[in-house]
Amino acid sequence: MNVNWFIIGLIVTFFVNIPFGFWRAHAKRTGNRLEWALAVHLPVPLVVVLRHLAGLSWNSSGAPLILVFVLAYFLGQRTGGKLYQRAHESGLNPGRNVFVLWSGRGEGEAI
Repeated sequence: MNVNWFIIGLIVTFFVNIPFGFWRAHAKRTGNRLEWALAVHLPVPLVVVLRHLAGLSWNSSGAPLILVFVLAYFLGQRTGGKLYQRAHESGLNPGRNVFVLWSGRGEGEAI
């Protein structure tokens, strides 16, 4: 196992899933099942590549470490969902774009 790729992979997995979790929360609120499925599943190939670069296998020694990647994946999704929920509760209409929060506009237009 490559420890550097393992740590980088966990960090990238978490941060990549924040915008997808934001999008997932928007899709859930609007009831769009296709968008919800895309928001959940589109980052999966990247996570698989990162696990491969870290040298993790499906044997008994690698399986517990893969669970750490799964945890980072879901924590990123949950963080993005919480960001959406807080933005919506504060009166913003962020749409599906998490980057609107950093622009200060808050009305769903693209940056």
